Amino acid sequence: MSLIELTDVSKAFFTDRHKTTAKLSLDHVDLNVEEGEFVSLIGPSGCGKTVTLSMMAGFVMPTLGEVRFRGECIEKPGPERGVVFQEYSLLPWLSVMQNVVFALRNSIRAAGGRFDREEAAQRAADALATVGLDDVADMRPNTLSGGMKQRVAIARLLALDSEVFLMDEPFSALDEQTRHALDMSLFELWRERRKTIVFVTHNISEAVLMSSRIVLFSSSPGHVVEQWTLSTETERDPSSRELIELADEIRAHMPLSSRGFATNREMGELLG
Repeated sequence: MSLIELTDVSKAFFTDRHKTTAKLSLDHVDLNVEEGEFVSLIGPSGCGKTVTLSMMAGFVMPTLGEVRFRGECIEKPGPERGVVFQEYSLLPWLSVMQNVVFALRNSIRAAGGRFDREEAAQRAADALATVGLDDVADMRPNTLSGGMKQRVAIARLLALDSEVFLMDEPFSALDEQTRHALDMSLFELWRERRKTIVFVTHNISEAVLMSSRIVLFSSSPGHVVEQWTLSTETERDPSSRELIELADEIRAHMPLSSRGFATNREMGELLG
């Protein structure tokens, strides 16, 4: 059994208040994510990558089909499926350490557990040390660089001990040098910890640099058109001939056309 399974998933968003017209975002998608994989979702803008990630997180429900985690239908968010967005989502009035502890406290209390402040502080400290931020634990987020803020977001997931990291273009707003450094840090963290990661990106080179599997979506409405698997032993050097050739092959498969609205048959399915 796969860790995450999408079975015949379609997603449409109604575009009028009478619910007579819908924009089809995903079209009968089948996709499995195995435990310990680093899966990157790529494709043109509007192809449903973020929608797919949001359904894995439990923020959005499929219109048709099922999304399951460990065999159970996903119906809401859960701490086992942590999310990192492009925005940092840090509370500015709390220190770096307090931001991580705050997330831990909310997660433990939501699960009905007993919150132990000392234990939480130790887990937060360990997570910050893992991402190289133990020396800024007492600083406020507004004093940190963009790359450091994203490392705090990753530390939150490590402290929560999330089984899956769901990451929606987390480094896209950063400069190229910082982005590359975080890409490699995340890849090394994955190779060491073997957390399951699903990573949305528009950057093919970034996907090739980090992933164990790359999934290409078609233009809107999205569906899986091609997949590539990379060995964990593959040298992750941007100048590697193997990686450059793979990136060129993926670009050659990148869809260009799109179809945005549901057909009459699809509308009948969506409206039941």
